[in-house]
Amino acid sequence: MKRTAALFIVLALSVAAFAKDTRKELTVNLKYAPQEGVQSNLPDLAPAMLEKPFQLRVEDARGLPAPLTIGQGTNDDDLSFPVLASADPVLYVKDTLQQIAANWGLKVAEQKQRVLTVRVSRFFVDESNKALGSVYTAEARLTFALTDDGRKLAEGSASGEAHRYGRARSAENINEVLSDALKEAFGDALTNSQLQSAWTSGKTSGGGGGGSTTAKESVEERLRKLDDLLKKKLITKEEYDSKRAEILKDM
Repeated sequence: MKRTAALFIVLALSVAAFAKDTRKELTVNLKYAPQEGVQSNLPDLAPAMLEKPFQLRVEDARGLPAPLTIGQGTNDDDLSFPVLASADPVLYVKDTLQQIAANWGLKVAEQKQRVLTVRVSRFFVDESNKALGSVYTAEARLTFALTDDGRKLAEGSASGEAHRYGRARSAENINEVLSDALKEAFGDALTNSQLQSAWTSGKTSGGGGGGSTTAKESVEERLRKLDDLLKKKLITKEEYDSKRAEILKDM
């Protein structure tokens, strides 16, 4: 009887200790580890972009009270816990974007007149606990500006998203989806038509002649941007339809 009672107490303490451990935050050592076969294709970069060195700057625009926060998760009991980076996540983003740029053939160098400034507005992973394992969803949102000798040539926004199902509370899974989302967002930025045009010509994007041709191009550009917003799920279908009708009135 005493042995049974002692065993019950040990089991209860073990369960309590486990529950306490799963409620606390998860700290991740960030590293670039994209999933094999996910977003493996190179983005369609203009050849001239590979010839002109540039300086890459990365700034934090997340506005978080705790800058090390990179996500959140839920346990079996649906209690949430924060996911934290062990070091500055924005510094990680800069190092990772430099690595990705080099892998894609771009020339990143310090102290160049041409500067690509990337502002990180979101870099976040959500771990949703399921019956067996967890579903991980990562999102990266960036805004960018290209300048040359202080002159702004182009600016815009980009985003990326990645998913994965795997073991719960896994730093490996978190690194994989965050890597994929960041890689997709950077590729989205670099394939922006205005950015590529400005990068290649060294002139401010959106310029051109006058008259009706400029007005028509303006409408087309606005529709293209609207399509991008819907594709990235930044606006609803209702907002898209309303704005599209408004733009078409200017034709």
